[in-house]
Amino acid sequence: MKTVLAAATLLAAAVAPAFAQDFDPRAYQRRVVGEPTQVLVLATPHLSGTPDDFDPAVLEPLLDRLAAFRPDIIAIEALSGESIDALWRYREIYPEVATSYGGRAMTMAAGVRHGLQLDMADAEAEARRTLADWPAEPTAAQRRRLAALFVASGDPHSALVQWWRLDPAERIAEDGVSAPMAEQMAQYDTRRNENHLIGARLAARLGLERLYPVDDHASDDVVLSRMADLEAFFAEPWVGEMMADERFRPMREAAQNLTTPQQALATYRMLNSPAAGQTDSDAQWLSMIQRRSPNDVGRTRVAEWETRNLRQVANIREAIAGQPGARVLVIVGSAHKPWFDAYLGMMTDVRLVDARRVLR
Repeated sequence: MKTVLAAATLLAAAVAPAFAQDFDPRAYQRRVVGEPTQVLVLATPHLSGTPDDFDPAVLEPLLDRLAAFRPDIIAIEALSGESIDALWRYREIYPEVATSYGGRAMTMAAGVRHGLQLDMADAEAEARRTLADWPAEPTAAQRRRLAALFVASGDPHSALVQWWRLDPAERIAEDGVSAPMAEQMAQYDTRRNENHLIGARLAARLGLERLYPVDDHASDDVVLSRMADLEAFFAEPWVGEMMADERFRPMREAAQNLTTPQQALATYRMLNSPAAGQTDSDAQWLSMIQRRSPNDVGRTRVAEWETRNLRQVANIREAIAGQPGARVLVIVGSAHKPWFDAYLGMMTDVRLVDARRVLR
């Protein structure tokens, strides 16, 4: 018996490496029944970095081209209410992370909680039930209540989609919408953020009911506990050299180059080219692992970055799982795009859409 088990073990050891090396989930893409799920990852500068006189109207040619793609699902780089709640409850591990990335959502949720008598989790459950039985032509009251549910669940961007689908005269504090919430909704017209200036506006234009927040910061503690090492690493000369590199400058200054419709479209075309993604990743991430760092913090930072991207892609995968064959737009900070494309390109029924074709 021992001889047989030993032989079986040796055989498994000999076969396993070859099998593991040969397996590639992308091979399944040719065998999927039905239309593939088409995913367009749009690299964007963070619009919070645009000049003070930035005019969102310069994004209209971009929005026109994205609308022509006709996405059924739009995912954005924002935390879900579930993630915000978890980060807040575990704030001893993630100090200030929930408030840094979800503070506004938490404040808005608290403002409507009393009127709805629902906490974040209950509001999310009620929003899902509401959407599952959503009429083809909802009333203004139904849209206002769904907007309030989205806010209470920690998803103000989906609330904004409902708000902007209302006639302006119907954007009032009723049906669960508090007066502070109505005021906060109105303020989004002046705030510079791609999640609503591109994501929510496009969703409202296309008649979609919501956005899908897919960001994740649960790996932040890996780096937060090693900030002294990271600060020392970033104080070294290589960081200044990277920032001064002419090849990296177009990506670094992209948010400043959105002053006209033509310039904005050209900037998005540049950011969504494979060459820009490679240059950006080489500058930011390869730079950290190809040199020594204090206590290997450079490798730790890249590992945290990879973890965050993997979790974001997992959230995207979950969001699109219920609609096989859908058209999907993912709006994400430009540094994420090459990593998203690499990971999403391995999914069994996903076909990546070339952003250059959509933006041409």
